[in-house]
Amino acid sequence: MVRRQETHLQTSRSAPSSANLSRRMNYRRASLFTSNDRETEDGSTNIIGRDCIAWQTMSQQLTLQLEQRRRSELTNLKVQSVSSNRKPTHIISNTTDATIALDENTIEDESLLKVDVHVIPLEKVVERFNSDLTNGLSDDIVTQHHATFGYNKLTPSRPPSLLWMFIKQLLIGFNGILWIATLFAFLSYKPFGEPAPDISSLGLGVILIIVIFASALFNFYQEVKSMKIVASFSKMQPAIATVKRNGNEMQLNAEQLVPGDIVRIRMGEKVPADCRLISCDDLQVNTSQLTGESAPVNCTIKCTDMNFMESTNIIFYSSLVVQGTGEAIVVNIGDASVLGQVGKMTQGTGGSEITGLHREINRFMVFVIVAALISIILLWITWAAWLNNAQNGYITVNGNIVNSIGMIVTYIPEGLPAAVTLVLTIVAKRMYKQKVMVKSLATIEAFNCVSVIATDKTGTLTKSQMTITALLWGNEGEYMVPIHTEHEQNETSEQEPSIIGRKRPSLSASDIASAMKDLILGACLCNNATKQSSLANNTADNVGNSTLETNGNNISSPSIQLVGDAADVALYQLCNDKCSMDIEQVKKKNPRINTLPFNSKNKFMITANLLEQTSTNNDDNITVLVTLKGAPDFVLSRCSSYKPDYEDEMLPMTDEFRSFIQQRQETLGRSGYRVIAMLQQKMTKHQYDNLIETYKTSKSQPQHQQTVSDEPDLNGLPTNNYCFIGMFSLLDPARPEVPDAVLKARRAHIRIAMVTGDHPTTAAAIAKEVNIFSKQISIDGGTDTLKIERNTEIGHTQAHFMRNTNTCLETHIVSERTTSIQVKGIKRTSNLKMKSNIFKRILDWLLFYLRDPNQVKDIDKLKLIPYGVVVTGGDIHSMDDYMWDWVLSHQEIVFARASPEQKLRIVMEFSKRGEVVAVTGDGTNDAPALKQADLGIAMAAGTDVAKEAGDMVLLDNNFSSIISAIETGRLLSDNLKKVAIYLLPGGSWSEVIPVFFNTWLGVPLPLSLFLAVIFCVLNDVVNSLAMVSEKAEQDIMSRPPAIRRKTHLVDWKLLVHAYLIIGTIECFTGFFCFFWYYSSEGIPLQSIFFTYANYGSDPPINKTSDELLVIQQTGQSIYYVALCIMQMFNLLSARTRYVSFFNHNPFYGKARNLTIIVGIIFSTAVGLIITLVPWFNSVFKTRPVPIKYICPALGFGAALFVFDEIRKLLVRRYPNSFLAKMAW
Repeated sequence: MVRRQETHLQTSRSAPSSANLSRRMNYRRASLFTSNDRETEDGSTNIIGRDCIAWQTMSQQLTLQLEQRRRSELTNLKVQSVSSNRKPTHIISNTTDATIALDENTIEDESLLKVDVHVIPLEKVVERFNSDLTNGLSDDIVTQHHATFGYNKLTPSRPPSLLWMFIKQLLIGFNGILWIATLFAFLSYKPFGEPAPDISSLGLGVILIIVIFASALFNFYQEVKSMKIVASFSKMQPAIATVKRNGNEMQLNAEQLVPGDIVRIRMGEKVPADCRLISCDDLQVNTSQLTGESAPVNCTIKCTDMNFMESTNIIFYSSLVVQGTGEAIVVNIGDASVLGQVGKMTQGTGGSEITGLHREINRFMVFVIVAALISIILLWITWAAWLNNAQNGYITVNGNIVNSIGMIVTYIPEGLPAAVTLVLTIVAKRMYKQKVMVKSLATIEAFNCVSVIATDKTGTLTKSQMTITALLWGNEGEYMVPIHTEHEQNETSEQEPSIIGRKRPSLSASDIASAMKDLILGACLCNNATKQSSLANNTADNVGNSTLETNGNNISSPSIQLVGDAADVALYQLCNDKCSMDIEQVKKKNPRINTLPFNSKNKFMITANLLEQTSTNNDDNITVLVTLKGAPDFVLSRCSSYKPDYEDEMLPMTDEFRSFIQQRQETLGRSGYRVIAMLQQKMTKHQYDNLIETYKTSKSQPQHQQTVSDEPDLNGLPTNNYCFIGMFSLLDPARPEVPDAVLKARRAHIRIAMVTGDHPTTAAAIAKEVNIFSKQISIDGGTDTLKIERNTEIGHTQAHFMRNTNTCLETHIVSERTTSIQVKGIKRTSNLKMKSNIFKRILDWLLFYLRDPNQVKDIDKLKLIPYGVVVTGGDIHSMDDYMWDWVLSHQEIVFARASPEQKLRIVMEFSKRGEVVAVTGDGTNDAPALKQADLGIAMAAGTDVAKEAGDMVLLDNNFSSIISAIETGRLLSDNLKKVAIYLLPGGSWSEVIPVFFNTWLGVPLPLSLFLAVIFCVLNDVVNSLAMVSEKAEQDIMSRPPAIRRKTHLVDWKLLVHAYLIIGTIECFTGFFCFFWYYSSEGIPLQSIFFTYANYGSDPPINKTSDELLVIQQTGQSIYYVALCIMQMFNLLSARTRYVSFFNHNPFYGKARNLTIIVGIIFSTAVGLIITLVPWFNSVFKTRPVPIKYICPALGFGAALFVFDEIRKLLVRRYPNSFLAKMAW
């Protein structure tokens, strides 16, 4: 009872008032046209999704239930105390109104009230699941738990209804317009066609229904297919968890976890299940996916709230670890986890994705609707104001309805929506084969506009397989690490010494330099790489994963892996393979008592270990070794002494020796080597304890009393007075395919900006190796740098723009406003605002489907400077807009010693200047830059946090895959434009003009509505779908990137080319064949034009009405066949935008596309069937076509083909000409 009372008191203190709870329950409630955006202090928008609202609802309801139960039990205690004449032990406030409010919000589901794993002692949690904190679960218990709890996977959310998807395809887009045409077709049959309804109108309505259903079925099939392909991406890289089982630490698929598993949590990983923390070291998790709160949660091992969902000793499935490490016991898995319960609450509430392609189709659909309406209005105005009176009986109401239907059908490019769905499916397949995991097909569209790639070096441009090449100490001390491993007996510090020379050095060798021994010891102790067994197919925890080989006495197997930072793995392999060291034994005999992990800001790591030789009970005799490992230019300032070449003593640090080290680092850097310095400091255990006590005392003071210092928090470890021991040189070779990929990007007018934490000299050397610094620009021309210094005379900071380090181009006074990273001109919105009237909201809702919500103001790009530039991260915080303009206008750019936070600044500054930026990243701190970029590209070997933030994941960590994806994005855009340029001339222009000729010029209708429909939905659609599978043109990666907001699927250039050029030629050809046939039948042109209702009688024609009808039907069939022939030649021309057909022919070679030939054969077959089959002749009034009347179409088609080949040649020869600027 005592424990229960304490629990109640704890709940009372933590529970908020009912009024506050009521307000919280109504906060961020989703509704139509409301915005779930929240603006942060920096002006950015934080989206609160449905999952976040579900989390808040669950948490608030649980708090309400706890408060309700607490008060109910307190009431019972009060009644019992009154009946027993005892005073109650709790004070109950007057909360009648609040209790009523609680009753109204209480739900029936009380399952979460039974969750006590956050409250009960940790030992009871371990006992409940038959686990063990040291050894974890045994295999037998795991099998039992699998049978009881199942597997750690979420039940997939209910897929969208296939029936509803099909119904949407029937009703939305162009099909919705065709339904209107179908309705009018049936109305034209009856009642408007009475008393003598035309059966062809009924047949037309039936054909349109068939067309609608066929189009809907095709789009539905392709949409389902692409959804399956995208869904399969998630299976390409399963989640991995580090877990203890049977006393061993191993990696396995997170789906294999069960309650009771002891898991290790590291920075950058995703929490694999709901867990209670056993231990944590500066652990912070981001739960924004569940709660919507962007601020990370500081974790503890103590219960801080009776609400299971609010206590900080519980971490939840899918939360991202942004800092620190920890160990935890799994308490809930799969659907039983909070994420699983939230998922159940939000199933079926998600909306379909609106991609840029869909918006382009919507934009074009608006154009089609407006054009069709204008045409129909002109027809009806002409008929009502003139024809109905002046030419009574020429065109009836029913005839005008039929013409209106023709306008609707002919303006709609029926093949375009089908082409979009098909091309997305093809692209998804291609990305799947290339091992590029895209989270959304909309991602591919962004590649078409990418103008800058900000890429990491390690793991992206290089192999991330670092090897130690040399150990350097003193002025002349050097040990070149042999390439091949000589397997000998592993040694610890207690074993006999090895002899240096051809054999490997060891920690205990007596004939090697003391500095070298300390270097090897530091590599063992100041190292976080660990060996782990792996039951998973692949791992993606860290960039430095490496598989150990089984050889000699090394305890390793193909399933044992090294996990850790790439540099730590390299040092581990040096000690293990080259120096005969058993690192695990060294660490065990020299236990670590404190550590400061490496981070990208400090650029160093510190550990404190108790040395084994001095382990006594007297603190004054125990030695603590503090080892610091980091970049020389960052840590040399912390040294007060150094070790000479071969003497066991320390000499005072001098400026000469410091300059010597810096010069040595520069020399190694110019060869592409990375350099790591090793420092150490020894003290007694008593001195160390005093240092830590002083640190704790300072941290326990109130915030306002703490001393403000620029020195980073080192966890109480020493900040200076270190002894410089020596350096390691590391080599991370460049990927062999990267240089060619960089050159390909350069030809595509895409700049590559390398952002690395390496020394500027090393960064520049790698940039030259992979062609980021080219011979024509940076090597021959020169490299620019910034030199920033404080001028005390004028009281301002000056920036010197240097060329080749010795020529000052300009001196600039830095403005005071240098730290703002707000991107001007960019306003990102994710939903619709509520503070507007209903008409404004409806307009916004419509614009959402027509316009990209990421509205970016048009910005004139900077004129590029034909030089390279190297900028260090230390200078970035001092740079103002003028300096950024100068740096980012360089052709070739390298940022060295840059932190992930500075990478975010770099991305935002590029965006500010109108660039479309793709950025790569693999670390936890890269997440903000990945989110900010137009295209965030995470590495498969990166952290879960980075992969969560990115738009796509490179499963092979290959930079060339980015270039391939850009080519795919350009190909997608190209092929859809080709589809449009093919469909519009024949399907719209050449079918609309005959209707106006018939109405305004009084000629017989050259093309019947039935033939127009057949041409649109059969001939053109099949050929347009064949166009989708076109291969990339040879010059596709030599064109500039598309300009966002200025590049559309159908723009005015394409419309001019399609309608005024190709369409006019095709229309002229059809009319030529049509009128030639009439002339051959003895009907001159003057007997056709402006005859209207008097056709055949004024002027008189020596033909009966039946003969005139047969002539007209034959002429319409000739016009139809002529269009089919012209479109075949247009199909061959439209296959390329700039390249000649003969360099991109469909018959053989890389550009082979036999579906084009199939499409031509199909179109020919349709034309023959429609004109020759008697049933079509009798029902739809078609006629066989005499061959001689379609011969002109062959000649005009060939002329069209030659004309377009000449146009492309002139565009290639004169790229700055007016003709080139008008090219589509």
